[in-house]
Amino acid sequence: MLAILLGKQKDNKNRFLIKKKENLMFIVGIEPRAPGMHIFTGVRLPRLGLPLLFTMAKKMGHQGEIYCEDIAPIDWERVRQADIICISSITSTIPRAYDFIRKIRKELKLTVPILIGGPHVTFLPDEALDHGADYVFRHEADLSFPMWLKWWENGRDPRELFDIPDLSFKVGSENHHNTTNLPRQWVDLDTLPTPDLRLIVGFDKPSVIPLITSRGCPWDCDFCSEYEMFGNEYRFRSKELVIDDLRFYDSIYGETPVFIADDNAAANPTRLKQLCVSIVSNGLVREFSCQVRLDLGKRPRIVAMMSMAGVTRVFVGYESTNQRSLDAAGKKLKFADMRKLTKVFHRYGIAIHAMWVLGFDDDTIETVKQTIRCCIRWGIETTQFLILVPIPGAPLYRRFVDQGRIIVHNWAKYDGLHVTFRPLGMTALQLQVAVMLDAMPRVYNLWQTYKLLVLNNLRTAWGVVTRRTKHPRINMRGNIATFFARLGGRIAIKKIRPQVTKYLESLK
Repeated sequence: MLAILLGKQKDNKNRFLIKKKENLMFIVGIEPRAPGMHIFTGVRLPRLGLPLLFTMAKKMGHQGEIYCEDIAPIDWERVRQADIICISSITSTIPRAYDFIRKIRKELKLTVPILIGGPHVTFLPDEALDHGADYVFRHEADLSFPMWLKWWENGRDPRELFDIPDLSFKVGSENHHNTTNLPRQWVDLDTLPTPDLRLIVGFDKPSVIPLITSRGCPWDCDFCSEYEMFGNEYRFRSKELVIDDLRFYDSIYGETPVFIADDNAAANPTRLKQLCVSIVSNGLVREFSCQVRLDLGKRPRIVAMMSMAGVTRVFVGYESTNQRSLDAAGKKLKFADMRKLTKVFHRYGIAIHAMWVLGFDDDTIETVKQTIRCCIRWGIETTQFLILVPIPGAPLYRRFVDQGRIIVHNWAKYDGLHVTFRPLGMTALQLQVAVMLDAMPRVYNLWQTYKLLVLNNLRTAWGVVTRRTKHPRINMRGNIATFFARLGGRIAIKKIRPQVTKYLESLK
């Protein structure tokens, strides 16, 4: 195998033009946009993978810039000047990523190396290599990317390429994947720099800043790939470094709202409480939002501390109102507790963005109707109805493939807006109509939007009276943001409708 690689490198020595070591390398990153409209269309929130890796490259003396298509269009003239091109993609954006690879090779005629990473290619690296990527970075690239850069700078000895963990590349005409029998070495988050978001083109005046304080998840939900992507144990960044991250962003952007993008910001409730105390004591209170599990409502003192630190919204995976579906998904949550736990967040002035997944094997049309009723009755501020997605890397995907239930193979449709498999409790057409043409419009109607604005303002006022609301101005801004988010969601739903209607024809 090594001989093949050595021969390949020799035969193709002009493919990658070697620059002088003293020259800086110019690296361009690309994050493709989603293929169509969705409820978060217009939200300028980049993922942090590329900014983190490019910050590392910057510390190594290289230059770079990142094009997140949801923020700014790609400047292809700048791409022409790149020494290295990096692409980060999820499943629904991977077809566009492959289109970019073709464009770079066929239209721009560039021979520079193309690197790709993200959850989709982590689990389907052969697909990425066969579509023209030169190197696939599986799982976390925080260790492998700097190693690869040093390898690229320092002579490119083919033998050293095999030492880079979780790297995939071609050896002759065969795809090779670096693996080891040893446990995977997960990165210590305290060793990572603060991602420099100034490397993102057009991200000059953000309305919200993403922040990561932990990785990993032990829950192993059936429909999720987080467990496989980042490991089955939580890893945390120290609260001291999180405070430093916030101060760094304050020095650039001022007191801009922050979205804590951890899969579960309350993975360690005691740590979350301590972090909130540090935010308050360091004078860093501002609008925060984060993802948590609903059962955090069993810890009202921590919810109260979150409110004190400025948390105005939580993103919660309710998933289902069907207990059998919750159990099958491995959610470890009781439907009977949901309303009571929802009230705990509302009691402290924290709005909820509820994420529901419809299409589990035990779901029916009645399940969808019940979910709609619960959203309205519980006063949930914003809602996302997602059609179950058999995402690569999730146990669900492997099972559906084995059962022959995948009916759509266009990855662009794996966005939660399109049915891509054969459900059991209803037809694919019924599921598509129930979620996108019934549930979403009913929840985002104007009457519900105005009613929630009044209700939330009353909650804020009552919170001031009872002294549960510590930052009424922040809460009022959050209430207004909810109102406009619902109006934006309503507009997005109307724009999505034509593409959904067209898709229905393929399901009949």
